[in-house]
Amino acid sequence: MDRFFGGLERALTRVNGFFVLIASLMLIGLMITVNVDLFLRFFFRSPVMGMTEVTELFLLYITFLGTGWVYRDDGHVVVDVLLYNLYAGSKKVLLLQNHIIVGLISFILVYYGFLTTWDHFMRGARNPTILETPIALATAVIPIGGAVLLLEVILKMWKLLGKEE
Repeated sequence: MDRFFGGLERALTRVNGFFVLIASLMLIGLMITVNVDLFLRFFFRSPVMGMTEVTELFLLYITFLGTGWVYRDDGHVVVDVLLYNLYAGSKKVLLLQNHIIVGLISFILVYYGFLTTWDHFMRGARNPTILETPIALATAVIPIGGAVLLLEVILKMWKLLGKEE
């Protein structure tokens, strides 16, 4: 079992690194495109058509591509004051409850995100905007990011339960 979870951890490290690289490039692209759009809108009264839609997609992708990485590094918001004042056993129970809740939420994101994405893909649904991007393109990142988050939760639970008290 240790070998399996060790391999899972190495694989997730690579996947998270790749996703964070993509999200970082999207963030840089987002900053550039928003500033160019604002410049053109202010000085020439001619914004870039479809830039709002691209911005929305980038924000969605940045969020879901980074969730697993943030959860792995405990970058999410926690109440440290409560955790530091607890005994080891109580802390372990509280962390386990947290992992279970996040795991259930990420499972729901994966399950319903996949069903929704598949439905939009099969119907060829598109956004009624200038670019008419496929809705499946926007929703596809939700089950992908949710799956990485779910695997991170499983890995954290394995580490937590594997520790001696």
